[in-house]
Amino acid sequence: MWAEREVSVSFKENLKKKIMIDRLSKTTVLPIGSQGIRRKIDKDAMRQLLAFSPFVAEKRRDLELYYRELSPDAGQILVLDNELPLYGNTSLDDVTLRRSPELKEMISIRNVIKILNDSDILMFKGRESVTYIRDRALELLDLRYDRKDIEDMADEGIQALAMADSDAVDHILELFVEVLAYEPLPAELTANNFAMFGAHHGRSGQDDRFGPVVMYNDKSNVLRLVRRQIPMDDPVARDRIPGVALGQTEPDAEDMRVFHFLTEEVLKHRGPTVH
Repeated sequence: MWAEREVSVSFKENLKKKIMIDRLSKTTVLPIGSQGIRRKIDKDAMRQLLAFSPFVAEKRRDLELYYRELSPDAGQILVLDNELPLYGNTSLDDVTLRRSPELKEMISIRNVIKILNDSDILMFKGRESVTYIRDRALELLDLRYDRKDIEDMADEGIQALAMADSDAVDHILELFVEVLAYEPLPAELTANNFAMFGAHHGRSGQDDRFGPVVMYNDKSNVLRLVRRQIPMDDPVARDRIPGVALGQTEPDAEDMRVFHFLTEEVLKHRGPTVH
């Protein structure tokens, strides 16, 4: 039974927000190595990510803080600097004291202890903080959908294809790729200026397979489909993908029929909610 929604924002708009949230979180963590900070983080990307979250900007002294109130007296606070510390069960005054103390505040031994050690309130740092903020932002999105949502997306893609509006086709395909969790194909399989995405199965050894595969050439406005799963360790089978792109092998579907296929795949495999 399809879930009913009480919000006015459309599924497509929320799906676009999800894509942007995921993209911003990846951009932000690129400079962060597995062992800590390697170079300056992308603060602009982090600010944009925070704008999707329940955290509200607060300026205290020389600190750029983002606050999420969880009770009248305490909440969670992110400090926007290269370490990205995220503190919990604390207040703006407490974090301001610890991160930007004034001389008069350092007279107190108790304050000095707080300044020197923040482990009692520290939740996360670096990429873990980014992941936490991303997850809180995603929680605000209603990503439930019904058949009409998906069919409307397909109709928009078909119309864009008919008008040779490649940007609009790319946009709709990106939404379907997100819902179906398709992945880009390995670069060695791409050909003839086609962007290719597909369901990735197995991922290791002889069980590594891609399929179905959707491919779109935004220069020639050609959209094609390979339905079957292609084993990556079979050179002959693998050749089917570039063969379809080069026009040497017949595709399983082409143009508007690809959008019909994607619609049925979403409704068949993913149910009423995108994950």
